Amino acid sequence: MGALLDFTGSTLLYIVAVFFLAGTLFRCLFFVINIFRGRPLGRRGVTHRCLTLLAAVLPYHRAVLKKTVYTAIRYAFHASIFILPIWFSGHVNLWAESRFEWTWTPLPDEWADRMTVFVLIACFFFIGRHIISRKSRLNTGISDFVLIFITGLPFLTGYFLTHGNLDSIPFFEKYLWYFHVISAEIMLAMIVFLFCRTHLNKEACVGCGACVENCPTETLGYVDKGAFRFFGYSHYQCICCGFCVSVCPESAAELHHEMSLKRLFEVFSRETIRSIELERCAGCGVAVGPKPQIDKIRNDVQEKDIGLETLAFCNRCKKMTSRQGHLPPERRQDFG
Repeated sequence: MGALLDFTGSTLLYIVAVFFLAGTLFRCLFFVINIFRGRPLGRRGVTHRCLTLLAAVLPYHRAVLKKTVYTAIRYAFHASIFILPIWFSGHVNLWAESRFEWTWTPLPDEWADRMTVFVLIACFFFIGRHIISRKSRLNTGISDFVLIFITGLPFLTGYFLTHGNLDSIPFFEKYLWYFHVISAEIMLAMIVFLFCRTHLNKEACVGCGACVENCPTETLGYVDKGAFRFFGYSHYQCICCGFCVSVCPESAAELHHEMSLKRLFEVFSRETIRSIELERCAGCGVAVGPKPQIDKIRNDVQEKDIGLETLAFCNRCKKMTSRQGHLPPERRQDFG
C-alpha cells in the first residue's frame, strides 16, 4: 500500500504534471504560429494579432450579450477550477512539505468550501442543461457527460476527503484519497486534449456568413464551390471569444467542448463544419446566395405580401428584368 501511495501521489503525479505542461506549451506554440502564419496583414495586421494573443489569455466572451447568466456561470466555474487546486490550503501545505518547499498564501478554508460547492452545483447545472434544453441536446453526446463527470469528481472527492463525510464507510476511509488524486490526474491529462470549438446548428444556420465576417482570428471562413457553400474552421486559431455566437442572427453558432487526440495533432488543418446548398439565379444560373437564407427571406416576404418576382435573380438579371418590365410583352425576353 505504501508503494502504491508513493506512486500515485508522487511518481504518477509528476508524470501527469510534465505531460500537462508539455501539452500546454505545444498547443500555445501552434496557436501562435497559426495566428501569424501565411496570411496577409491588411487591416488585421501585427497589432491586431498581438491583441488576439492577449485576448486568448484574458478572453472577453461576447456571448455574454446574448446569454448573460449562462456566460457568468461559465466564467465563475472556470475561475474556480483554476483557483482551487492552486490556492487550497491543503495543496499549499503539500507543496511546502515537498522537496521544492514552495509556499504561498492559501485561500481561507471557508472560501474554498464555497467555491467547491459552487463547482459541484455548476456541474449539475450543465448536466441538466444538456438534458432539458432541446438546442443543447442536438450537439450533446456521451463524451459531454463524461467531461463534466471527470471535471467534477476531483472536487467532490476532495470535499468529502477534507470534511471526513465518508469516514464511517471503511472502503471510502481507505481509498477515497486515491480516488481524489487519480481523478485529479485524469482531469489534468484531459485538459491537453480538450478543445472549445465553434459549432453551427444545422437546423438553424442559414449560411449568411455573419460569423465569418466578425471572427477576429480568421478561425472561421467559407468558400463557394459549385452548388454549395462550405464553412471551414481552424481550431488552433480559436480563442473562444464568442463573437460568432453574439453576431449570429439565427442563434445558430455556439461553443462546444470536445475531447480529441486527433485534433491535438491537426495543427494546420481547416475542417469543414457546415455545407449549405446555394440558390441559383433563375435567369443566368449563377449562385446568388445560400438557399436556406433565401428560403427564409421568401417566407418572410410572402407573409408581408410583397412580390417575389426578382428574389430568385442575381443583381444583373434583376436590372434586366426591371428594365424589361417597361417593355411590351412581345419584346420581353424569357429568363427561364
